[in-house]
Amino acid sequence: MIRWIREVVKAQTSAGVRRAIRDLWHEVQLQRHHRSSLKRAKEFSSRANLKLNIGCGSNLKADWVNIDLFQKADLQLDIRENLPFADESVSIVYSEHFFEHLEYPDEALKFLRESWRVLTPGGIFSLGIPDFVLSITSPFAVQKVQKLNFLGGPEF
Repeated sequence: MIRWIREVVKAQTSAGVRRAIRDLWHEVQLQRHHRSSLKRAKEFSSRANLKLNIGCGSNLKADWVNIDLFQKADLQLDIRENLPFADESVSIVYSEHFFEHLEYPDEALKFLRESWRVLTPGGIFSLGIPDFVLSITSPFAVQKVQKLNFLGGPEF
């Protein structure tokens, strides 16, 4: 039955429509994992001194809340959505080789806003971005960076 459906869809739709259907299916699966993890995130809410390792991949850190969509992390959250942690409840937000995958400006700025929201006053926000110097010195990147107020936090 599924094979027949695939053949009909392939014969009756363009490559663009098929790609859109695949993308939609992928997003539905991401949402399913995200919703499941929202329930599990409540386990971590009572912890003091929360440390988030966002986009961790296989780099799991002991005593941290490891977050990634595609790995066996503590939580499989879609970081494009709000973080399920209270305001000022996280002492460290750490992310390495993740930020550059977010779409600018919407997804990137939302991630920065959410990170700022959950950080305790004086908390640590640490990003590891490959080729950071190269990426911020290109003419296009300089225009993007000028729009951000890295020190202003709430103004994101």
